[in-house]
Amino acid sequence: MLLRMKILVTGNYDPEYNRTQILLKGLKQNAAVEVTEFPISSLKKLDKAKFKALAAQTDFIYLPPFTHESVNKLKRLTDKPIIFDPLISKYLTKVFDYKQVSKYSPRAYKNYLKDKIPLHKSDIIIADTNAHKNYFAKTFKIEPNKIKVLPIGADVTQFKPINRAANTIFNVGFYGGFIPLQGTKHIIEAAQILQSEADIQFNLIGTGFEWEKMKQKAKELALTNVNFLGWVAYEELSAKINEFDICLGIFGDTPKADLVIPNKIYHYAALKKCIISKNTPAIKELFTNQVNIILTDNNAKAIAEQILTLKNNTTFTNKIAAAGHQLLSENYNEHKIAEQFIQVLKNYKP
Repeated sequence: MLLRMKILVTGNYDPEYNRTQILLKGLKQNAAVEVTEFPISSLKKLDKAKFKALAAQTDFIYLPPFTHESVNKLKRLTDKPIIFDPLISKYLTKVFDYKQVSKYSPRAYKNYLKDKIPLHKSDIIIADTNAHKNYFAKTFKIEPNKIKVLPIGADVTQFKPINRAANTIFNVGFYGGFIPLQGTKHIIEAAQILQSEADIQFNLIGTGFEWEKMKQKAKELALTNVNFLGWVAYEELSAKINEFDICLGIFGDTPKADLVIPNKIYHYAALKKCIISKNTPAIKELFTNQVNIILTDNNAKAIAEQILTLKNNTTFTNKIAAAGHQLLSENYNEHKIAEQFIQVLKNYKP
């Protein structure tokens, strides 16, 4: 009988975060591995003895997204391989995406080090796309072979398509945190272009960074075809998205928008929705334009034109949706993502 690979999941991580949920669910249901969770609420109050005892019994230590600060401290306490899954670059997010920090300021350099140090200290780095991998390698001088690509995927048991009754209104849906990479201003402007189409409604789920700003923009444009639905609990998200006819991805003008395939894209595909999103290098790593997704130029006119095309060609829309669903359900469900992760660990050579 083969021994199961032992993985210790630790760091100051959020077990409810989408990437973490998907991967851990797949791993826990895989007979080839044994998963132990040791969340750390405070690095200052870390029980070092307990961590060392758990680490001594494991093969690999996995630090889920946003655990940048955990890497260096835990690396000093163990000689076991550390797999760091940053998901984001703090430097890229704060300096170039949100533009909260001046590029040449001390704060920018501090955020640069918050990425660089844990990336160099870890033994394996997980990136969600090849585009993101190349960014990490080039920006922080990381050996590319150290970075392994693992798509986000979706939990297909939580996000399942349902048949619904025909509707006289064509519902265009979106969900997100209204962060810069999502480019919701282009969605609002597309809605303005389609204002005369009485049977098209835009439904925007979520709150966040630019939510108030976008509501004000819609008000100033006197839009009657945009509904701001506000925050929806994660467990209710699937049902809400199932009400949409098509779904909108991201349209940000920031560098980060070109590097990622956001959670929503996987969720839309799992729910068998036809997706319109910005044409980016990252998204084309998995999806194919006009086959299982609709990719568009990043402006309101192009987005509006694609919406009209899909509204007026139900057969084509359903074909794209079905192909996207097949791609996701066969290749990027929670079990497939876990299998890819396990293979990364099996191929690891110190």
